[in-house]
Amino acid sequence: MNAHASDAGVGVMFNGVLSDFLDRHPDAPDFLSVIPERFWNDLGRRAATRFVPLPDEVGLLDRLAARYPLVAHGIGLSIASASAFDLAHVRQLAQWHRRYRFRWISEHLSAVRVHTRITPDHHAGLALPIPWDDDMLQMLCERVSQVQDILGCQLLLENGVVYTPVPDTDMSEAEFLRALTRRTGCALLLDLHNLYVNSVNLDLSAFAFIDALDLGAVHEIHIAGGNWLYGAYLDSHAGPCADAVWPLLSYTAPRCPNLRGVTFEFHESYYPRLEVAGVLAQLTRARNAMTGKEGEQTCRSRASSAPLPT
Repeated sequence: MNAHASDAGVGVMFNGVLSDFLDRHPDAPDFLSVIPERFWNDLGRRAATRFVPLPDEVGLLDRLAARYPLVAHGIGLSIASASAFDLAHVRQLAQWHRRYRFRWISEHLSAVRVHTRITPDHHAGLALPIPWDDDMLQMLCERVSQVQDILGCQLLLENGVVYTPVPDTDMSEAEFLRALTRRTGCALLLDLHNLYVNSVNLDLSAFAFIDALDLGAVHEIHIAGGNWLYGAYLDSHAGPCADAVWPLLSYTAPRCPNLRGVTFEFHESYYPRLEVAGVLAQLTRARNAMTGKEGEQTCRSRASSAPLPT
C-alpha cells in the first residue's frame, strides 16, 4: 500500500468500468473492495451444484489480486433475516477467502430475504432495516459467532439505511451496535453516506450518532453520493461523494484508532459523470479529509450548513 499520513488506506469499490482506470492509474487506490457475489452464480439451495464460478469474472479477480490487496464486501448473506440463515453462503465465501486472502470481509447488517407464501427465501430487492431489540441482538450474536468461526476471521458489519422510523425498539441503533461488537468481537463498517441519508430523511444528527458509537470498533468507512426521488434522499451511489459527507469523514476518521481503510463507492452507471479525473479527485479528497485538518467546530458547521445534494 502507498504511505499516507494516516495508517489507513484509501480504496475504491471495484466495478467493471474501473479496469481501464486502473491500467492508467495503477497507484491511485491502496486497495480494492470487491463484491464476491459478482464472481459466481447461485443456482439455489435445491441445485446439485449451487455455486458456479463465472470464468471471465474469476479471471479478472485473479488479475486484480495479483496487483492489489483485496477486501470483500458481501451483499447476499442477509444475516438479519429471521426466516433463514444461509450457512452454505458463508462456507462459499470462506472458500474464496482461503483462495484470495481478503484483508477483511464485511457484510450488511440488514435483511434482504423475507418469508412469503410462495417461498421462504424471497429477495426483497433492498436492504431492510432491523429492529434494535434484545431478541434481534441475541439472534445476531449467535449468527455472527458462527460466521466468524467459518470464515476464520473477524466480520465487519455495515450500518444500514433507514427510510422510515423503526418503532418499538429496546435501544438506539448506536447502543445496539456497541452491544453487538462487544459480545461477538465483530467490527463495524461505518457507512457515512448511509448515516447522512438517515440524518436527512429522519432529521437525525449524524454527529450525535458518531459520538455514541464505539469508534474503536470501526475498521472501515464507506463514502458515497446519492440523489433525490419523490421527496426522499437515496443511497444510490450516484457519482461523487455528497458534499456533507466530507466533514463527517474529517471528524470521524482521526477518532477511529483501528481504522484500516476508507472506501469510495459509486455505481458504474455514473462513471460518465465522474470519468478518470473525477475518481482521482475523490480518492485524493478522501486522503485529505482523513488527516482531520478541519477542526471539530468547522466540521460541525460545514455539515449543518452544506446544501443537500440534488
